Amino acid sequence: MIAPSVAEVEHADWPALRRMASGLGLNPKGRSAVVRLRVLDHVRKKAARQAWHAGREHQAPILVRLGFPAPAAAHWEGVMTLDAPAPWVGLGAARLGAGELEEAAKAFDRAAQMGDATAFLHRAETAAAAGDFGGAVRACDAYLGMRPRDLRGLSMKADFLARGGWADEGIAVLRSALEDHPDAVALWRGLGLALLRSGKHGPAAEAFHETLRADPRDVDCLINRGAALLHLGRTRDAIGAFREALEIDPSRADALNDLGVAYAREDQVKSAGVNLERAAKRLETPQILRNVAHVRELLHHGEAKEAHPHTARPTTVRAVAAKPAPRRKARRKPSKRSPRRRPAKTARARTPPRRVRKAHAKRRPARARSSRPVKRRRR
Repeated sequence: MIAPSVAEVEHADWPALRRMASGLGLNPKGRSAVVRLRVLDHVRKKAARQAWHAGREHQAPILVRLGFPAPAAAHWEGVMTLDAPAPWVGLGAARLGAGELEEAAKAFDRAAQMGDATAFLHRAETAAAAGDFGGAVRACDAYLGMRPRDLRGLSMKADFLARGGWADEGIAVLRSALEDHPDAVALWRGLGLALLRSGKHGPAAEAFHETLRADPRDVDCLINRGAALLHLGRTRDAIGAFREALEIDPSRADALNDLGVAYAREDQVKSAGVNLERAAKRLETPQILRNVAHVRELLHHGEAKEAHPHTARPTTVRAVAAKPAPRRKARRKPSKRSPRRRPAKTARARTPPRRVRKAHAKRRPARARSSRPVKRRRR
């Protein structure tokens, strides 16, 4: 029987109250007030919500996300059972977060042996973290063997193939997946990225166009499609794509950089410089700084060419010519024929005449003799 509400119990008549008591397994005998209180106490106890406390199995994933994998592994080990694969998957995730790849692989293998299909995908991520992309692809194949045509498994397999250097195989996997899931936006996006990285710019632009049909405000796809069009030589279309991306998100430095490059290819050097300067203010990467220096060089070269059309030379912005220091005049060496002039001698002070010297000598006082006895030499 469904438990009645408190209002129904309070307003129920005596026959209905007895039926409620008997239906709930309570004693229907007694006075009406006593039976009503008995049913009300039962309803209130059942309707009262008990406070929920997070267990160790709930705390462990939160600790992993917060960056504390060691306590999370201890929590998972505390709730480990032999018939539940979920704690083994959680333990593997904690070991993977701590960088213990071998222990993480063992935990995921144990969960996969218990029949958990998602453990194979975690095993693939562990192999990729160790640099074994072949093992990651094999783990994805094992997952797809249990869940064929699964979107997540196919996209992860294509990603691992591309990262391992098998770009054509990854593109083939994505194309086959699109046959089963033609409306999957993630597959079109992944296919466009794979084609763009492999240098197939025309199909990449088409794949990004299909992605934008489903999501026109995808800024990343707009920028990537503009880059593909720029490689194809369709500069005007690329400029339109970059402008549309900047209308959605004006703070994207990569879109500003690509727009500046597109303007430079259209010989609109001033517009290119403005956009590249804005990109450099938001993000100073070596590529953006090189583009800024290149456009400054073009501007400087253009101004110099207009001022001096016949003697202009290309110079970089940083190589600014400084004013030469004034040269010192070299001393002329004396010729052998002409004798070297000696400097004139300074005039000596004139000595007074003899009579004047005698007069000065009379005025001088006599020297005081020393009172010390003079030692006589022994003969």
